[in-house]
Parts: sequence; structure tokens; C-alpha cells
Amino acid sequence: MKSSTRAVAAALTFTPLALTPSAARAADLVPSFGFIAPGWLPPQTISMTPFWSAAGLPETGTNYYSAGAPGSPSTPFWERFDPSSPLYQAWFGAYVVDNFQFANEWNHAVVSVHDIPNSVQRVLALAAVDQIAWLTGFQDPQPLAAPIPSSLVVVPAANGYFLAYLQVRSHSDVGGTIPSFPFYPPYATLSSMVAAYAEVTLSAAILFKYISSKNELVIVYSSGTQWTTLDGASHSTPPSVMGMQLAMMADTTFPQ
Repeated sequence: MKSSTRAVAAALTFTPLALTPSAARAADLVPSFGFIAPGWLPPQTISMTPFWSAAGLPETGTNYYSAGAPGSPSTPFWERFDPSSPLYQAWFGAYVVDNFQFANEWNHAVVSVHDIPNSVQRVLALAAVDQIAWLTGFQDPQPLAAPIPSSLVVVPAANGYFLAYLQVRSHSDVGGTIPSFPFYPPYATLSSMVAAYAEVTLSAAILFKYISSKNELVIVYSSGTQWTTLDGASHSTPPSVMGMQLAMMADTTFPQ
């Protein structure tokens, strides 16, 4: 991204985070989620256009996202926010992206990793702005989403997709109290477990390809997390959860 994280966060502060469903444009591709693992929310939708625009990116589009659902009918709070849950800070979802600036990189009979350097960096930027926007919406005073360049690996995958894996320095979204978000537990109930907006490391897997017949970039993503609780213990998303995330990614398709 050309803009600094601080500048992006400042711009996004004035862009409301609307966590209500937003309809995709009629012409857009809509992902088909063939498998949503037990314990995960049905995919929610939000327009990413205002956030990407605030960050100076020309793309528009929709985010379909899922996270850890409430653990029982007796609580409204998502497991995503529970530091003792294996679903803590984990993501799964998909973006449908219009007006993709680097579509010309995909004008090859057979596309290789070497053909799409700008596409790779833009995919990372779109995702980073999403994370910064999310943290800003949850009142993080210094939101962070910093990919670790040395961790990035991009390889060809099936059906014309590419698979990117990387680690991202970020923050937990646990630390505020937002009464208008009934799914978000007040920080006072978790303050004995984790610091507010504590640093975390996300382990992200991203499938992406440009569908020229539809003039859209599609991205399917998931991420696990490494975090530390106040007792000094280190934690990470269990392999069983990451396996479920990969299964959900593999069973997400788009009409073509």
C-alpha cells in the first residue's frame, strides 16, 4: 500500500464500520460456500468499497466473512473474541473484487507466479486494509496489519488459482466496550486473560484468481492466530481448526 498504516487508520476512522448485511451488486459473482464447519457463523457480508477507497485503492467489492460463532445458545458473544477458545481471532471468508487495477497481468494463456507480482501485492493490500478497518471499528487506537515479507510464499493451485501463505503482525480486536455490538463481550470480562488490543501474529492462507470472463478478482481466505495470555502462556490456532478452515476454502466456488 502506498499509504502508511497510520494514515489509513485515520481515514478509516471517519468511515463507519457497518456490520449489517450488504447486498452484492446484481452483476457480481457470489461465492457458494459448500461447507461451513460446525461452530462457525454463516457468512456475513459487508461492502469493502468505502474502506478500500479510504486507503487510496481503486478496487470495489464485497467481503463474505465468517468467524467463531457463540459457543452456546445462552450467550450472544462470538467465540472469536474468547482467548480461551480455539477459534480466537480466526477468520474464513471470500472477497469478490471489481475494478481490479492489475487485470492485465492475467492476459496469458498460462499464468505463472512471475506474471502477477502486482496482483499478489494488491491482494495483500486489500486484505490488510480489511484488517485495519476491522480493528478501527473495534476502537483499536493503533490498528496494525503488517505482512512479514520473508514469510510470503505464492504457488500455483488447482483451477487457475494461486495460493499465498504469509504471516501478518496485527492486534487482537479484544479491548473495547461497544454496546451497539451485542456479539462483542465487554473487555472487563476478558481483561484478566489478555491485554487490550494485544499483538498477535496471523497465519493467513489466500486463494485467488482473476476471472476475465467476469472482470472480477476472487479471493478465498482463512487465518489462524498466535497469541499470548497474561499468564505468559503462548497459544496458537489448533491444527484441527486450521484443517477445517482449509476444507471450507476448498469447498468455496464461484459460478463461471
